[in-house]
Amino acid sequence: MAKKLNTTESAALRKIIDAYFKDIEKKGLPYEPLRKISPIGLKLFSRTITKEQDRKLRELAEKTGRKISELAREAAEGYLEV
Repeated sequence: MAKKLNTTESAALRKIIDAYFKDIEKKGLPYEPLRKISPIGLKLFSRTITKEQDRKLRELAEKTGRKISELAREAAEGYLEV
């Protein structure tokens, strides 16, 4: 997506997370945590998000009992499906 938008991966991720928050405002919070995802097959990578996005992700993680990484993956998967 970053290549498609001619931007950095961090900028693309920030855009994805903002779209995820807008979707949550429309649909509401997820009602139950997703099943735990095995780390096998996942790749760790570091990207930069805004302090406000970090705050919102942490609040959402606390409310839903899910990990921030789960929420970020869900945001990316949902955005890429659109």
